[in-house]
Amino acid sequence: MSSIRSLLGSPTAQRVFIAAAVLYLILWTLAPPLIIPSLPLDVVEGITWGREWQLGYYKHPPFSSWVLHLFHTAFGHVGPFLLSQLCVLLALWMVWLTGRRVTSVERAFLGTLLTLGIVHYTRSSVEFNHNVAQIPVWAALGYCLLAALQDGRKRQWIMLGVVAGVGMLTKYSVGFLLICQALYLLFSSDRRVLRTPGPWLALVAMAVVLAPHLYWLVQTDFLPMAYVSSRATGEQSVSRPEVLQFPLVQFLNHLPLAVIVLSALFATRKARKAVPAKSANWRLSLDRPAYMLAIGLGPCVFLTVIGFVAGLRVYDMWGQPMWLFSGLLVAASLPQAWLSILRPSLLKGLLVWLVLVSIITWGVFGFRAQVRGYPARTDWPMHALAQQADATWGELSSCSLKTVAGQVWVAGLVVANSAAKPSILIDGEPRISPWVTPQQIQTNGLLWVWQDEGDGEAERVSGPPLLRSVPPEAGLRLIEGVWHFPWRYSATAKPLAIKWRAYVPEACLRAGK
Repeated sequence: MSSIRSLLGSPTAQRVFIAAAVLYLILWTLAPPLIIPSLPLDVVEGITWGREWQLGYYKHPPFSSWVLHLFHTAFGHVGPFLLSQLCVLLALWMVWLTGRRVTSVERAFLGTLLTLGIVHYTRSSVEFNHNVAQIPVWAALGYCLLAALQDGRKRQWIMLGVVAGVGMLTKYSVGFLLICQALYLLFSSDRRVLRTPGPWLALVAMAVVLAPHLYWLVQTDFLPMAYVSSRATGEQSVSRPEVLQFPLVQFLNHLPLAVIVLSALFATRKARKAVPAKSANWRLSLDRPAYMLAIGLGPCVFLTVIGFVAGLRVYDMWGQPMWLFSGLLVAASLPQAWLSILRPSLLKGLLVWLVLVSIITWGVFGFRAQVRGYPARTDWPMHALAQQADATWGELSSCSLKTVAGQVWVAGLVVANSAAKPSILIDGEPRISPWVTPQQIQTNGLLWVWQDEGDGEAERVSGPPLLRSVPPEAGLRLIEGVWHFPWRYSATAKPLAIKWRAYVPEACLRAGK
């Protein structure tokens, strides 16, 4: 830590740096729930899954949903945004630890901070989802294998396996990094470690962590694979040139970092001219440069090649966790003689970027609906919807609200915010919502909600498929209606209409209903 203080210079500079870091964390944690009235879609979906504590879900493995549910329970609507920023903070710490092992303190410090010059770790990190959850895992995997290769301790290899297992429990695309690490071990000079127990201990540790989820996959006929396949192939065929959009978008996400570095080079051009030309060595100042390139560039190259050859759809946000070591690679490429000259300009440029992206992000969230004239999902009246659902059910039934059915967005908003903490029955399908049973509906009933889109939706919605498993003698009473909610962004906009049907057991039905 003393070396970092020396890099910052005066005690005043140290205090400013710490204050700016704390302010940034607080701002990006507290601003979203203050500005936007609704949680984002992926957050809502994750909360509704996590509270069921399953070993897997129909789209993804379970770990990030479990953690999201815990944070939402502990911190309310601030929790998901706090979790996102903690993921970024933990990843930066792992990048710092990695940098300390492969380069100087100064380069590690600059490289860690320059990571925030990539859009993926600022604007795109607001909404906690499985991509954001991967960010600290990818950074930890990069560090753990490096530490195991350098030190060779068995506990480090075991930790690598544990982190790999947790990563696969977070999102299967962590496998892209694991494949690149495996290829590095096979074809680099470090392949000699394959003759030691370490890598095999890592495999065993990963298998132990994954075992319950693997059992769940077998029991559900590998349910998430259908979703993975649909995402990769899409509804339409993918042309090979379209796949090349993926690396292009990843490059665009690096533009702020490129501008920061180029601006610093321009601002210091006179001071750098005083440095002897022979000192301006642009070589990559890294221990194990091949490894750092393998984990820093390999996953993008691998995914692009696979997508191009197989004609698979590659989504831009799959690249979010891939670039955590870009800042280190940039810092390691700068000539040593220029570092002390460039450092103040780099830090100033980074500060300007963070201020700018904060203003843009919160401006977009706060005024997007007013500018374009229609709401985003985060403009929905989340709290009013859940309160209305609780009130309506309480008027109709003396039994607590245990199940809300519908599409994950509308039903999820109710489930994530209802005081009754019900379970969600996604699209009314028991296969993807196994935590809801016919017996539960027979005993406590069901609330079915959907958006009135004014196009005959009411006639198309016949009720959740799971209702067919409830015997007629259960005597569920059907009551239906429509809720209307004004939009916060406009007093003149057409209110949001949500249609609902309550299936209330006779034993729960309130008098007069």
